[in-house]
Order: sequence, then C-alpha cells, then structure tokens
Amino acid sequence: MSYTNTISSSIPEFIEQNLNLFNQFNEKEWEFKSSADKWSRKEMLGHLCDSAMTNIRRLIVSQHKQNEKIIYNQNEWVQYSDYQNMPVDELIQLWRLLNRQYHRISQTIPPSSLDNTCDTSDIGISLKTLRFLIDDYWGHQEHHLKQILR
Repeated sequence: MSYTNTISSSIPEFIEQNLNLFNQFNEKEWEFKSSADKWSRKEMLGHLCDSAMTNIRRLIVSQHKQNEKIIYNQNEWVQYSDYQNMPVDELIQLWRLLNRQYHRISQTIPPSSLDNTCDTSDIGISLKTLRFLIDDYWGHQEHHLKQILR
C-alpha cells in the first residue's frame, strides 16, 4: 500500500501537534480493542514506532548498499513488542523520539542518494527509492494517526 503525504506544517510541528492530541485519551481508551484481532490505539502507535525503526534502517542502509531487502512483518513486530502492556507515556515518547530521528536522517541524505533503492517486499522484489520511502512514511503516519485520534 502506498500513502500520500499531505502534512502542511513542518515535520517537527506535525510531531508536536500530535503529541498534544494524544492527551485526550485515558489509559482505558488507549488499551481498548474493538475485537481480539484488531489493534488498540497503543498497538497502532507501537506499529508506527516499528515503522520508524524499519524505515530508519532503510534510509541508512540504502545510502551505502543498493537494493538491500529490508522487510517489516507488522503483526509479528506488534505482537512481540507487547505494546499493549507498555506504559502509554513511554510509548508516546518512543514515537516522538523515533520520528524526530527519522526526520533528522531524512534531512541529511544527499540529493544524489535520494534515488537509491531498497527492496521492501517479503515476496519477490519491490524496489523503492529513498525519495518515495520518505514521502510514503509521513503519509503512513498520517493515515494511522487519524485512526488513533478518532
């Protein structure tokens, strides 16, 4: 799936704005699951942390090694990370710091490297440029943050 980045503010402002919105939920609302096979708000935010970790690796590795296969099995990562039992304030800070780091790294990539590619598919080959990954990453954040904040 591909996401379109529609963030109108700066990325640091976007991060801080969402931090403020997270305060509207209490612990029970963060932990609520509509069904056993659906993620809670905590698990969705944890998924965004996992995405940040995976994509930070993609941005760094792809600058020095083309077409490296770096995949992300989201359900396993969320399950094994046990975000449902993590204190929500720690999870929010993890999200904040990982996104600040992702933004820092994406800003330091030389323009000549933005067309370097990474293989993101666990089946076959799906080469994505760093330029695409950066834009898609922020669109992915927006998509799930809208789900968390509703």
